[in-house]
Amino acid sequence: MNSTKLISVCIPTYEMRGKGPGFLRESFEILATQTFKDFDVVISDESKTDVIKKVCDEFKDILDIKYFKNPDGLNQFATNTNYSIGKATGKLIKILLLDDFLYDKDSLKHIADNFDLSKDHWLVTACEHSTDGKTFFKPFYPRYNKKIHFGRNTISSPSVLTVKNDNPLLFDLGLKWYADCDYYKRCYDQFRLPKIVQQISVVNRIGEHQTTQTVDMDLKLKEFIHVLRKYYSEPRIKVILLRRSIRIKIVHVARLIKKTLCL
Repeated sequence: MNSTKLISVCIPTYEMRGKGPGFLRESFEILATQTFKDFDVVISDESKTDVIKKVCDEFKDILDIKYFKNPDGLNQFATNTNYSIGKATGKLIKILLLDDFLYDKDSLKHIADNFDLSKDHWLVTACEHSTDGKTFFKPFYPRYNKKIHFGRNTISSPSVLTVKNDNPLLFDLGLKWYADCDYYKRCYDQFRLPKIVQQISVVNRIGEHQTTQTVDMDLKLKEFIHVLRKYYSEPRIKVILLRRSIRIKIVHVARLIKKTLCL
């Protein structure tokens, strides 16, 4: 692999109901202030218009931006993120979702200083949260747990993630709600525990713009079964679902068990 940068910051983009260009511009402004300079920015754009391209053009003389129009155009997190990963040439791939942004000018420096290319395969950092992009709350410090693929996300969003660009894992195209937790599980299975940096480097933006705000219970349970089928036998899945039914509406579980497992 011919690499000229240590880090490729991969940002999957789309219009995001009109908010995408503004979010991207804010993220670019913070990226332009980074004390660590050995990075490029990979944009995978699923927009139907040129609004994202125009923002990239605004910063083309400030940042090393590699813009790619994603021909799949499915407006799906996994599809768009995987496309950006495939276009990255840096030794490290730093995922940064469109609505999230780096915490401060030293965010990339913390990653570069802590990622050991000789032995680390994936790294996660701490994060904060924001609704307005200016005030922060709820600092979150990651840890791995062996039930993470059940949706018990103790790591946070993919924006806290950096992976080594050596045949990197891709996100499951069949998942939306569980995509990050499933990815962390597979990283653990292949590489064991992540390098954990308890330094805040990312801000996760919370609001109605988030795709996950539109996920209903049926989709969550359907994806849950999809994940279970990747790791367990059918008899074991039945046991897990029966136990889970104690904590969620039995009507949803019963319907999906009948529909998905044909019980």
